[in-house]
Amino acid sequence: MKTLTHIQKTVLFIIAFLLMPLVTDMAAAVTEGAFDEKTREEKTTAEFKTIPSPGDEPWHIEALKLTYFHSSDVILGEGEVQVSRSDLRVCADRIIYDRCNARVWASGNVVIRLGMDVLKGNEGELDLNTFTGSVENADLFLQRNNIHLLAKQIWKTGPEEYKAKQATISTCPLPKQAWNFKCQDLKLTIGGLAFAKNSFFNIRDIPVLYSPWVVLPINKYRKTGVLLPDFSISKRNGAEINIPFFWAINDSMDATFYQHFMGKRGWMEGIEFRHIFSPKDKGVLRYNFLVDTLEDDDFNDDGYTRGNEKRWWLRAKANQQLPWGFEAKVDVDSLSDRDYLHEFDQGPMGYDETDSIFRKNFGRSLTDETDLIRPSTLQITKMNQDMFLGGEGRYNDNMEVGEQDSTIQTYPRLVLQGFRKPLFSSPFYYDWTTSYVHYWREKGLREQRLHIEPSVSLPLNLYNLADLILEGTVEETMYEVSGHDPEQRPDSHANRLLYRLNAELSTTFGRTYHLSGKKTMRHSIRPRLSYQYRPPENQDNLPDIDALDRLDPENRITLSLLSFLSSKTPLGNNRFAYTDLVRFSLEQSYDNKEKSSRYLPGEDDQRNFSDIYAELDFNPLPNLLFRYDTSYNVYGKGFTQYNFLGRLYNSENDRLDLEYRYSRLAEINELNLEINTAFSPSWYGMCEFKRNIAEDSSLESIFGLRYQATCWAIEGRLKKDTDETSFSFHIELLGIGGWGS
Repeated sequence: MKTLTHIQKTVLFIIAFLLMPLVTDMAAAVTEGAFDEKTREEKTTAEFKTIPSPGDEPWHIEALKLTYFHSSDVILGEGEVQVSRSDLRVCADRIIYDRCNARVWASGNVVIRLGMDVLKGNEGELDLNTFTGSVENADLFLQRNNIHLLAKQIWKTGPEEYKAKQATISTCPLPKQAWNFKCQDLKLTIGGLAFAKNSFFNIRDIPVLYSPWVVLPINKYRKTGVLLPDFSISKRNGAEINIPFFWAINDSMDATFYQHFMGKRGWMEGIEFRHIFSPKDKGVLRYNFLVDTLEDDDFNDDGYTRGNEKRWWLRAKANQQLPWGFEAKVDVDSLSDRDYLHEFDQGPMGYDETDSIFRKNFGRSLTDETDLIRPSTLQITKMNQDMFLGGEGRYNDNMEVGEQDSTIQTYPRLVLQGFRKPLFSSPFYYDWTTSYVHYWREKGLREQRLHIEPSVSLPLNLYNLADLILEGTVEETMYEVSGHDPEQRPDSHANRLLYRLNAELSTTFGRTYHLSGKKTMRHSIRPRLSYQYRPPENQDNLPDIDALDRLDPENRITLSLLSFLSSKTPLGNNRFAYTDLVRFSLEQSYDNKEKSSRYLPGEDDQRNFSDIYAELDFNPLPNLLFRYDTSYNVYGKGFTQYNFLGRLYNSENDRLDLEYRYSRLAEINELNLEINTAFSPSWYGMCEFKRNIAEDSSLESIFGLRYQATCWAIEGRLKKDTDETSFSFHIELLGIGGWGS
């Protein structure tokens, strides 16, 4: 009986052991039911780690209902589920999270946020280790370049890589897109390119263009790809289209190739190469070439008829840091003929755009397009607190036919300058300048010149009433001359020794006016009296190539007056803003000297008094300024030149410029008007007028209009001058490789 009882106990124990999982599940079901009642009121948060190793950030899971399955290590979240860690967040109505394999399956209002990318859809899956997966009926938004992508299914194949089926891509916001590309297959690469197969370009969902294969640069950063073309039409060139291809070589270099077709002239090839290794190490090179099929008919009626059909323009600028603190600057400007810059001044590779790029990037402009001598230079300089060292080589390309052999080239020019320093422990100061230049040309005089110019000065303070500076300079010049010029007969080894004396007396008067609050205004007047003397010297035995070859005698007294009104406005935190409201200067000289060595027979007799020069800057408002300068001849000729500029502007880049220029010597008398303004948040306009007042004729007129929407823009420009009338326009698909003014 005991044996039977023992056997029965054993059997009952085994049965109970086998029934334990069932009882546990039932208990769990009861617990979940109670839990569900609770989570109707508030969310429940649980923390888990995908890889239980020290230092790993845990995955955070939130849902209205969470169920954990011990046997499979799986978490089921239902209702407003979020799985997040760092910059990754997966949201959906229902998510299954496999802890062992680090994968999630989501369904219902799926939203995956990874950094700035947002991927939405009906259902999908994601590998939490590799950040790869797929979403059906998907909507992808790439915030970094404002890309919207809709597709039947999107696969995330890498950190910033995607594939899609039956896709629509655009930078326009949903739901109504102004334009888009619809394609059967699409691939977005980490490099910012979109590869599309069987693609249609649609405007308002109307197919406009088809291509079996398209590559689009969709990154806002530099990416290789075809940029949008530029269209124009003109009388001399006919219909034009300029198609640029951009090549992002690496992070520091890129190149753009231009295919410019002109209906009346043929194909013009163009290339722009840029590099930037640091803010001080950068360069831009631009080159165009054209076999011109248009026969020249004396363009711009200057009496010059071009005989060449191969036309080109090479221009470049570069800054480069060199060892031991030296800096190099390169400027290149070489042309095929004198009319090139006048005929091809517009467009992305024209004179105007090139000059604007050089000014913006290097602070150096091109020589004026009317100049017939195009200089190319190489400069190497070094400067420290004590001295400046510079060297220059200069090649002048002369556009005058037959004049190149007699054009002067500089091979090289060297300058060494010592800055002003105290002379031992005395009250005197000294500085010095030494220069060497070699002027060379095929025909005519050739010159080598060494010029030495030491100076000693003595600054004196006259009882705190005025400042007096006395200065003496010795000017020693030595020459070696070769070549022949029938109009000059200099000595082959000439020498010149001169001296120059200077004295300058100046003082400052001022008064401060205290206005409301802590704002103050100060009016200052600074008169200055100076005297310069250099003795006369016969210099006929010297060559005459530049200004330093003829140092004219001086016996000149100059009186000048500088007056300015400044304001001081408190900004808080012990900070102030200083503004010059009015600045006025006046200057005239009296020179009791002999006739200049450059005096030519037939010129007016030399007069002792110079023209009176006056200059006025007036800033009545923060966004309004006026500038005026003039020269007045006291011997009956009146105003010999004056320039006026009025400018009204604001922080939105709206600007109105009114300019008047007059010069009797240069025969300039013109009125210029330029307006740039925004009519609305989308419409922008500009116009420029240049008018010859003396001849009552228009020199140049430009009208431009631009419309910019959220994801596209169109711009048109009409230009008319004395030689040509042209119209150009281009369209930008913002974010898809477009370019604009």
